[in-house]
Amino acid sequence: MSHILRMPGVPDGARDMLKRLLDEDLIPVESLPHIVESYRRVIHEAYRRTRRVNLDLGNKIADALQSLLRSINEKTGEQNLRIIQAAVRFFVIQDDGMGGHDLASADGLDDDAAIVNAVLRYFGRDDLMIPGVDVRRAAPAMRAGRTALRGGR
Repeated sequence: MSHILRMPGVPDGARDMLKRLLDEDLIPVESLPHIVESYRRVIHEAYRRTRRVNLDLGNKIADALQSLLRSINEKTGEQNLRIIQAAVRFFVIQDDGMGGHDLASADGLDDDAAIVNAVLRYFGRDDLMIPGVDVRRAAPAMRAGRTALRGGR
């Protein structure tokens, strides 16, 4: 699955975390939408408290993941399930090793959006892409320390 780590749009600083997430045991697919919605609530609460998190981007990421999750079917292979699960897990890990906490700043979710867009592009789901995500814009913050789905593959 090393080709996944070289998907266009995957920020360099996210590759180690993504590799670890791809190696995790699969969790039940029906749990993934609940995990996404739970984190959406965390984002909303963080926004209510601090107004620092990019609420709009958090909602767009959650919406894109939910749409992708709805396209999973019995033909979706294990490797593709791992990729989707890794995207969900990357999104919900607040300190994903990209040099900062997702909810601490307005650009904290930029790397999460870049990962989700890379996964969407991998599956040919450009219709779900999150507009305005620019990996180059996210990269300085990261460097500063901070259809049904195809079966098999």
